[in-house]
Amino acid sequence: MSEVERRREPGSRREPQPEPTGLFARTFARPGVRRVLSRIVVVLGALLMLGGLLTARYGYLVVGVIVLGLGAALGPGRIRR
Repeated sequence: MSEVERRREPGSRREPQPEPTGLFARTFARPGVRRVLSRIVVVLGALLMLGGLLTARYGYLVVGVIVLGLGAALGPGRIRR
């Protein structure tokens, strides 16, 4: 079977990726840890946005939106293996 046919075959598995090395990389690779960190960052962004709206400091509002987006990107759905 050629390489192209093997790629097109349904249910074919990709080769396993190497495990991350280093304490931080191994810890951050776990979906549970990523989920908790993501939620903390999202809550921080929401609080910045709320504070920016209530005090009319629109710089906090902008920073809150950016932090909220970063928190959403940190979630476990972003792990590609």
